Amino acid sequence: MRALELEGVVKALGHREVLHGVDLQLDAGEIVWLAGRNGSGKSTLLKVAADLTPVTRGVVRWFGAAPTAHLRTRIGVLLDASFLYGEMTAEENLIYYARLYGLEGKQKRVLEWLERFRLHRDRGVPIKTFSKGMRQRLAIARACLHEPQLLLLDEPYDGLDAAGSQILTEWLRTLQGAGTGVLLVSHAVAPFQDLTYRTLRLEQGRLYGGGEP
Repeated sequence: MRALELEGVVKALGHREVLHGVDLQLDAGEIVWLAGRNGSGKSTLLKVAADLTPVTRGVVRWFGAAPTAHLRTRIGVLLDASFLYGEMTAEENLIYYARLYGLEGKQKRVLEWLERFRLHRDRGVPIKTFSKGMRQRLAIARACLHEPQLLLLDEPYDGLDAAGSQILTEWLRTLQGAGTGVLLVSHAVAPFQDLTYRTLRLEQGRLYGGGEP
């Protein structure tokens, strides 16, 4: 099953095209690493894939259909903004998102995620006091809390120490085994070299490396 398809996607900002006819297919259980220099359009492509910014031309499909509010509950997104609230504790942040997703057993699920990312000991601490790495771990937990079938990650290794990177890599392996499709933008390829993944490269808004799996 295709988790994500981009077909002939063009994205223009004013008179400048940021993405030029991008075709991309991501299968369930596949990890695609999207590489490219700063300014190549990687983050824009991720926002288009997440249906957070409209395409100028082209088609975006999730699980073979046009994006809808119902399908959005099957998508997890990590962008440069963490969407976390500094005055709230780690636990309160995840409880808030668990309510938004209408998840059952919220308290138990949140505690499991905090433990998975080794934040359970700091669950009652306002996250404005967290280090960058701790905030990044929590942001990843937020994106994965509802166990999405398509995960879109922008620089997930940014700010993580060696232990945090290992936790993330192991979690990506678990997701892959569970059939979640992952599109991952990262400059740091080394932390997940031992995973099975496909590499695509974006240069000046054009995708290279083959859109087909």
